Amino acid sequence: MPHIIIEYSANLAEIDMGKLLATLHESLASNGVEKARIKTRAIKIDHYMVGEKGAHGSMIHGTLLLLEGRDVPTKERLSKPLYEALRNAVHSKDCAVTFEVRDMVKDTYYL
Repeated sequence: MPHIIIEYSANLAEIDMGKLLATLHESLASNGVEKARIKTRAIKIDHYMVGEKGAHGSMIHGTLLLLEGRDVPTKERLSKPLYEALRNAVHSKDCAVTFEVRDMVKDTYYL
């Protein structure tokens, strides 16, 4: 049920995306989420604009999708290690690194 989605600008060749995805997947599992239910993926973005650098900027953004009902402390416990893994994977201080947690509505999430 949980999804980890990474979107990143195509100019971030420095990141070993396979290794990063494995780290994120294992991090979420080690925090008590059933590993068999985690879906982790990355999407390279070819066309983007980042802040004042526009098309010359770089970015990586992570989203953790969870079924609704978890409190904020739980969301923070699950997401902070994922955000730190993103930050650690990026070596450029100019890269915009962001992360968010979103709730999925149980009534409209189909398994």
